[in-house]
Amino acid sequence: MANNNLAAIPEIWAREGLMVLTENAPAVAHVDRQYSNELASYGDTVNAFRADKRKIRRKSDNDGFSANDANLTPVPVKLDQWFYDTIVIKDGEMSKSIASLTQTHLVPVMQGIARAVDRAILGRVHEFLGTPSTRAGKLGGMSKTNSADYILEAQEVLHTKNAPAGLKFGIVHQTAQTFLQGNTLFAAADQRGSATTLTTGEVGTIYNTGVVMSQNVNHAYAASADTEAKAVNNGAGYPAGTTSSMTVDGGATNFTVGEFVVFEENGQPTYATAATGATAVTLNEALKYAVTDDGAITHYLAGVATGPYAVGHYGDIEVTHTSGLNLQVGQLLAFNTGANRRTYTVLEVTSTTATTSTVLLDRPLEVAVGSSDDCFPGPAGGLNLLLHPEALAFVSRPLAIPDPDLGVRSSVQVFNGIGLRVTMGYLISGGGLQVNVDLLAGVKPLNTDLACVLLS
Repeated sequence: MANNNLAAIPEIWAREGLMVLTENAPAVAHVDRQYSNELASYGDTVNAFRADKRKIRRKSDNDGFSANDANLTPVPVKLDQWFYDTIVIKDGEMSKSIASLTQTHLVPVMQGIARAVDRAILGRVHEFLGTPSTRAGKLGGMSKTNSADYILEAQEVLHTKNAPAGLKFGIVHQTAQTFLQGNTLFAAADQRGSATTLTTGEVGTIYNTGVVMSQNVNHAYAASADTEAKAVNNGAGYPAGTTSSMTVDGGATNFTVGEFVVFEENGQPTYATAATGATAVTLNEALKYAVTDDGAITHYLAGVATGPYAVGHYGDIEVTHTSGLNLQVGQLLAFNTGANRRTYTVLEVTSTTATTSTVLLDRPLEVAVGSSDDCFPGPAGGLNLLLHPEALAFVSRPLAIPDPDLGVRSSVQVFNGIGLRVTMGYLISGGGLQVNVDLLAGVKPLNTDLACVLLS
C-alpha cells in the first residue's frame, strides 16, 4: 500500500486530524461550536451569538398579537487561541501508507492539539464560579458516598437559574470519576440504565446528566501546593454567612491580600481581601457553611511573577515560589487585586527549576503584570463543570490558505463546527515533507446561568 501521493495531500490529513481531535477533546463535544468560513487572523474579534431569553406573554380575544424580533445577541469573542504543531516526515517514510503515517505522526500531533483545546475550554471554569449559592460541593469533599448528592446539588443550582430541564452534561476530572463510579448507585447498571459505561471513559447518564471524564478538567493536588496550615481561633466558630474578619492561629506567615485561603469546613475557593498579619483574614465572599473553633484552614502562599508582562502577552510566564513546590497543570493562577484581579488556568508547565515554574495560561493576559508582582496559585481540589451546551462557545475561523506559488499545499477542512488547516511543503535542508497543523479559535462564556461549578 505504498502511496506517496496520499501522504502529501493536505485535505486527507486535515480530515483525519479532525476525526482524532473530536475523539480526544470531550469538552469540544459538549459546548456550543460556532464556525464561519470567513477568513480570520490571530487577535481578530468576531461575534458568537446567543439566543435572547423570551418572556411570558398572553392576550385576550380583543388584543392583537404584538410581534417581537427573535433576536440573537452578539457576543464578541477574540480569536486568541492559535494552536499548532509541526512535524517533518523524512524521505524514507514517504513510502508508507497514509494509515501508517497517520498513526505514527498525525495522531500524536492531534492528541496534543486536542489536549490544548480541551484545557482552553475547561480552563474557563473560573468564570462560572459565581457565588457560594451558585456552585455545588466542597473542595476535597467528594466521596463515593456523597458523589450522587453533588450531582443533584449542581442540578438544583441550574434549575434555580432556569436552565432548560433537558439532558445536561457533567465534565469531571478522573478523581471525581473514581468517586462517581465507586458509588453503589452508579455501579449497579440496572439502577442507572447502562451496563457498558463502566469500561469506558464515561460514567454514564446519572439523574438526567450525562457524565464524561476528561483529564483536562481543572484540578490541583494538595501535596504539591505551596501551603501553610492554620486554624480557626474563635470559641463559637463562625456561622454561615459571615463576611467580617475572622481570627486564626497556627502558622507564622502573614496573609497577603489576594492569596487563596480555604476553610476546610467551608470548602470554597475563597481568597483574602483584607488581613491583619497572620492572625485575621477577611474573605472575598460570605461563608457558605459554618466553621468551628480549631477548624482547619489552608493558606495558599503567593508567588512572584518575574515580569513585566504586557496586556495581551500570550507566551510563557515565569513564577518564583517555595523550593520544590511547582505550579500544576489545571491549577488556578490569579494576578493583581481588587478590580484588576484576573484569574487564569495553567494550561501547561513548560519548564521548572527548584524555585520557578514557567507556565502557559488559558488565554492572553487581560491586565498587565509587573516585575515582582505577587501572583496567587489556586487551591487544591477539582473544578468540574455541569453545563448546558449553550453555556460556553468555542468559536472557530479558518486561517488563510498560503499562495501555492510559494511552493506549499494547504487545505482547511471543517467538521462539527471546527476548522483545521494543514499545510505541507518539501523541506530541502531537512530532507523531508514538513507538515504544519493548526487551528484558530476563541473561547467565551455565553450564559453563566447555564453552567454550575461542581467542586470535588
